[in-house]
Amino acid sequence: MKKLFAITLCLLLSQMAWAQKFSVPEIPGDIEKSEYVNYEKDFIRCMDWLESHALSASQRKDVNSFVVWWLSGTPDVHIEISSDVVNFQNGDLLILYIGGWAKYCINHPDASYADGSMAGIETVIDYYLKYKDSIGKNKGVEDLIKMKNKGTLRQHVESKGK
Repeated sequence: MKKLFAITLCLLLSQMAWAQKFSVPEIPGDIEKSEYVNYEKDFIRCMDWLESHALSASQRKDVNSFVVWWLSGTPDVHIEISSDVVNFQNGDLLILYIGGWAKYCINHPDASYADGSMAGIETVIDYYLKYKDSIGKNKGVEDLIKMKNKGTLRQHVESKGK
């Protein structure tokens, strides 16, 4: 029993140490559009970090900046935002939405509008449910959760996109 406790404690401490060692990638100067692919892994690491840290996390502003930089420059991911679907009125949730969409598209280059949008919405819903107490109630996300629970979310998304 003591061995199991010691192993568990070591795993938890090593995971905490790893989480604290995250460093925000530097935004390079002028680069060619074709070079953004070299920063995909950094983008994904940043999105993973955003999804697992509260809005109050100290590095959030810098991580958001990298994510927005990458999203605004990459020629490989195309995102459409419909105000009929995305009505969060919260910049951090919007970054999670477009980042979740982009992460999906990196792994599924032929994704449809609905596929990408659903991936972004799932990212936001998961984050919102995890950190709802610190975010506060958000009607836009609550509406999406209701549609998801009714089974009408994908149909709604498909009706608003291409």
